[in-house]
Amino acid sequence: MMRIAAELGDSVAAPVEKANVLAMLNEVTTLEDVRNLASDEDVEKWQSAIANHLINVKDEISLDKLQRVLQMPMVEVWLGLLLGGFTLEQRGDFYHNHNVWVKSSPSYYQ
Repeated sequence: MMRIAAELGDSVAAPVEKANVLAMLNEVTTLEDVRNLASDEDVEKWQSAIANHLINVKDEISLDKLQRVLQMPMVEVWLGLLLGGFTLEQRGDFYHNHNVWVKSSPSYYQ
């Protein structure tokens, strides 16, 4: 298992024992716990970029196109979506990003 940490704006990956990862995941029970895990990241910036783009595309876009347009790493797009109250819709095979569609959700803007 690898752990990624932000140091001076760069990402650093280091090995982490499987038992330690599983112990950490057992402690994650709420959305707030997930946010705390991502505390070193600028999730609000990602959420804002996603929301602003959704306004320009009339509230719906495929996940892969959103990632290309925003020019953000997929992990940042996923975290921004999952922690930002956006609605995701599956339209086809499960393991294909182009079959996941993103819609804005009123909960983001409140």
